Amino acid sequence: MKKMTGIIAMAVLSSAAFANTIVPETSRDGKTKNASVIATTGQMRTFVAGEYNSTDLETDTTPAIKDEVTNMNLYGAWSNKMFSVEADLNMADDNDTDVNTYGVQAAYRINKQFGLGLGYTMVDTDPNSEDTTLEIAGSYNMNDLVIGASFAIVSNDNGTVDGSHNRLTLGVGSNANNMSWEAGLVFDLEEKDDDITSASRTKLFAGATKVINNIEFDGDITYTTGDNTVAGGDYTKYTIDFDAEFLVGKMFYITPGLAYSNEDEDGAETTKFDLSADFGYRANKIDATFGIDYTVAGESSNVDFDGMAWKVNVAYNF
Repeated sequence: MKKMTGIIAMAVLSSAAFANTIVPETSRDGKTKNASVIATTGQMRTFVAGEYNSTDLETDTTPAIKDEVTNMNLYGAWSNKMFSVEADLNMADDNDTDVNTYGVQAAYRINKQFGLGLGYTMVDTDPNSEDTTLEIAGSYNMNDLVIGASFAIVSNDNGTVDGSHNRLTLGVGSNANNMSWEAGLVFDLEEKDDDITSASRTKLFAGATKVINNIEFDGDITYTTGDNTVAGGDYTKYTIDFDAEFLVGKMFYITPGLAYSNEDEDGAETTKFDLSADFGYRANKIDATFGIDYTVAGESSNVDFDGMAWKVNVAYNF
């Protein structure tokens, strides 16, 4: 069941909007959440949004193993010339296991060049597991170039033992001329002294959004490498996400996309390839989306699986 839960997490992430780690959200829908408080330091938008999504996976075995996750997500942001705040509440149910996520990011812009931010996220898993992340960030704007960094303390508590490790994020990006891009590194530092130990890992990430007339292209790629556990072993993971939004008339859009991920935990390999499509309405400050995500090919430890996810998302941009 633990492995299936990991696969479900990959499925939910593959149907989510693109991450913004260094530069803030710039896509036309205006409702993509920032992945780091670094991006929030440059954010200039105010909106509220809600999303419901459901993911079903089933293994190609006899008997088949089935798993279903449903999510209700409420989130939004507020900004003025000096301050930005983004908040997120996600309530998930995985076969009667409740997982609630609470997050808030706040930023203060000292001037046009410098910004500081503070973020806090808590993941509360029924019955007694709690993970928290406290992140401090800063950014520097040099014309259209953004340089950002953050330091985070990631804590884990399963009710019996607890521990923490540090995370460092560094990157550069740009928001200019209908083209935004970013690239950087995330370092999860090894921790051996706590009850819950953490392995050393390095993640490389890059992403871009480009608008050409009535088409918006979005793409992200990540590669993670390091130790599987503090005792050793190899860990690698890479993901590729791409979609293109096509405007249909003045109010409607369609967004086909694909996502591929491969995770190798010291020989235990999971691969997943998804195709997706979003159908949306955008007018009068409202952006509403219905999306589907189908797992074309999935395999975990030589066991094939398939799945389907769907979502409904509505946002109001002030």
